[in-house]
Amino acid sequence: MPIIITGSEGNIGRKLRTIFPDAIGIDIAPTAPIVADLATIDYDATAVAAAFRAADGLVHLATSPQPDAPDAVHFSAVTNAARLLAACERYDIRRLVVASSDWAAPKALMAGINTYGHSKRVFEAMAAMYAHTGRRAVALRFGWVPRDPSAVIGAPQWLLDNYWDDDRLVAEVTAALGPA
Repeated sequence: MPIIITGSEGNIGRKLRTIFPDAIGIDIAPTAPIVADLATIDYDATAVAAAFRAADGLVHLATSPQPDAPDAVHFSAVTNAARLLAACERYDIRRLVVASSDWAAPKALMAGINTYGHSKRVFEAMAAMYAHTGRRAVALRFGWVPRDPSAVIGAPQWLLDNYWDDDRLVAEVTAALGPA
């Protein structure tokens, strides 16, 4: 069965689509198979409902990757994720991966927890709650996945310490999804 990838046209989403070629993408970008904003998506719309009925897994990436984005962006991401997980529950999505970040538990060199970090903590709690329903749900603290692998050259050590190449990205997401 295919999986759904929200944020399918972003950096990580595009990389995952090459590994999961049957994945159904949802994104605000016009190149996505399903063009929708998670703030306004109609989970009963024909194409959306069909995608959810066909899938047994979902990787939720459709949030801002910017820790310093305005607080309202991160509050909206939490609301959108809550609606998404409610739809996953309704359509019985059996495997769920929700993007989290080290900002949920900042390290010494990071600026400390901010609204972005708190939103990631909420995502982690949502995944735990979803898993409590008997389904598989993992909040995965993604590492640094640069668009261009050459970005690692000259990158600071603290960033390199959390670098995920494409092989690690695939391994981590595959393990988090678990067996089909």
